[in-house]
Amino acid sequence: MQVGRIGGLRIAFNPFFLVLLILLGITGYLTHGLILFSIVFLHELAHTLVASAYGMKFTALELFPFGGVASSEEFYDPDPFAEAVIALAGPLTNGVLCILALAAAPYRVVPAQWLDYFIKANCVIGLFNLLPAFPLDGGRVVRAYLALKLGYRRATERAAFIGKVLAVVLGAVGAVAVYYGLAGVSLPILAFFIYVSAGKEQRMAGYVFVRYLTRKKSELDEAGVMPAEQLVAYGDVPVKDIVRHFVPRRYHVILMIGPEGDVEGIASEMEVVTSFFEQGIDTPLAEVVGSSRL
Repeated sequence: MQVGRIGGLRIAFNPFFLVLLILLGITGYLTHGLILFSIVFLHELAHTLVASAYGMKFTALELFPFGGVASSEEFYDPDPFAEAVIALAGPLTNGVLCILALAAAPYRVVPAQWLDYFIKANCVIGLFNLLPAFPLDGGRVVRAYLALKLGYRRATERAAFIGKVLAVVLGAVGAVAVYYGLAGVSLPILAFFIYVSAGKEQRMAGYVFVRYLTRKKSELDEAGVMPAEQLVAYGDVPVKDIVRHFVPRRYHVILMIGPEGDVEGIASEMEVVTSFFEQGIDTPLAEVVGSSRL
């Protein structure tokens, strides 16, 4: 449900968030809901502003109870460092808002009860988003770190798995807390949403990775110079298994070895990516090496 627009950025409520605001209004907590909306909005706006500084332009921002998802009609290849900085911008904003609220407290600018709720909600949203549960901000930082070691595809799969495990743990803890009357149903609901979102990100990983590979060809042209990364594989290994090991901001050189461990050929990243798209994902490395055999 669209609620507004800032420049070219469309702001929309996810149905979960809309239901939450309606329930808060029915129970007499509409002010709490509006404060929560403002906090989540500022949290996500910080993400989009920092992303814009990295040259990323978004067209829509969908708000959820604990965060949001920005979408774009363009594709931006995943830069691990940029992803980590963008992810941390949200929780950092919550921390700054807490400090500003505490500084304003002595002046009684707003009623103490609303200021207290504003501070607590910022702390909860900021700290909750730092959990290493993908696709929360903390999970994106984990994915960015893993991408430098495992490559984008495997890093996403690993981060999504961690997110699902933590979601199950949070759901179980929340269910026990609800059973004993220690908490409301919000934690199990959020845990369910994290689990579903992690699964969605995991399913999209392949599609995004293929789009990333299409950008790989121009990465060296744009950078001019890049660090090299060597991979070693047997000749019968299909290119789909090789590209899974490609990491962002590196140019890969693949050494093909024989049964005795001797180097029998060399393939460049460009040759492997070209073969991936033109000859098929199951093309063995030996066919890619071709005339470049030593």
